[in-house]
Amino acid sequence: MTLLRYNAWNPWRDFDRFLGTLHDERHWTPAFDVTETDDAYTLTGDLPGMLQKDIEVRVEDGILTVRGERKTADNAGQDFRRRVERRHGNFARTFHLPDNVNEEAVKAAYENGVLVLTLPKQEPIDTARVITVN
Repeated sequence: MTLLRYNAWNPWRDFDRFLGTLHDERHWTPAFDVTETDDAYTLTGDLPGMLQKDIEVRVEDGILTVRGERKTADNAGQDFRRRVERRHGNFARTFHLPDNVNEEAVKAAYENGVLVLTLPKQEPIDTARVITVN
């Protein structure tokens, strides 16, 4: 009888099984940093490889939504891709805003693959009311 040793480091034998599935190519979620100063909140998101026209920023009823689509490169005529690790496709990020954000004054800037959203603060609007009990 011959004893065979298992060699865990043999990526060429079963390349995909060795590396596993890293993600779903159709969806991805960009990373955002949130910082706060006395005057505003700032959201900074990494959106490399995207065009400005493919990004939508919407503020509505205390919710900020950033959505877009990063398209895949056109590889027509090239060999098939063995592994795709850069994420592509649609994404949407939603942030619930604090009451003191001035939704009318939100500003967005996009440069070199970085989206910067500035959300100025204002005095919170008190919408509560006292109801008299009869």
